[in-house]
Amino acid sequence: MIHNKESIPTIIGSTIGMTGSLIFIIVYTFIKEIRDSARKFILILAIYDFLLGFFAILPGPSVTNLCNVQGFFLSFVFVGACCFIFLIALVFYLKLCKAKHVDQSKSFFVVGNIVIIVIALIESSIFVRFGEIDSGNTHWCWTSKISIEILVYSIVWVTLIGSMILYSMLFFKLRKDKTYSKTFQYKIFALGWIYIVTELWTSIKRARQMVNPDAKDNLFLDVMQAIFFPMIGLWDAVFFVFGDKNVRSFIKNKYSKSHYDENEISLKPFSYRKSTIDIKLLDEN
Repeated sequence: MIHNKESIPTIIGSTIGMTGSLIFIIVYTFIKEIRDSARKFILILAIYDFLLGFFAILPGPSVTNLCNVQGFFLSFVFVGACCFIFLIALVFYLKLCKAKHVDQSKSFFVVGNIVIIVIALIESSIFVRFGEIDSGNTHWCWTSKISIEILVYSIVWVTLIGSMILYSMLFFKLRKDKTYSKTFQYKIFALGWIYIVTELWTSIKRARQMVNPDAKDNLFLDVMQAIFFPMIGLWDAVFFVFGDKNVRSFIKNKYSKSHYDENEISLKPFSYRKSTIDIKLLDEN
């Protein structure tokens, strides 16, 4: 069942989100000089965001089994992406605090991913098993049980609020560190909040339905949810491609060594205070 008021905005939001994620994935794939530990985190996030847009753009099928499949993957990548935002914030903060063992980036990366996948798999399994999935309320297949929605959004908002707190702490910690420019400080602060805003509309709409199941549909909330929920991948390109001075310069100069200093993209996010900025993926100008 496709709701016309949501289908067009959903297609727009999903297309924008998938395009943003795909841009970063392509840049990461074809510019080998920027493949480092820091951007590996963003690559995983971009994959989550791309899949979120992909599964959201598909209209909810009328066949129950297919609807369950869509609901499973949609909830999986939704929770996974939000958890990964928290993981990135945690890594950055621990690194700035010079926490021990954070330098073991490969181990931290693997363990963090395993934990996120396990959480998302458990949540998605419960979502499909007990959620009574259908496409009666949205463009895509989603649960019709309030208790299951509370489970999903509890995980989402715990991770997003945790990310917001960590990014805010990072912002104030960076203000005391003269190594980093104000531009860099503002970017890292905005990163946490931009994901909060992106997912805010979906949460408001679903909370409204939980509190008052008989409430009439709100066209404004329907449209805002349909656009913003799947377009989270847009920020992968905004922050880490178009907003990254190093990547722009590298592409502009077409790999010309005479115009580009390769040290500028030798990112070492887990090696504190090198000659280049630790978390250079956010572009310190």
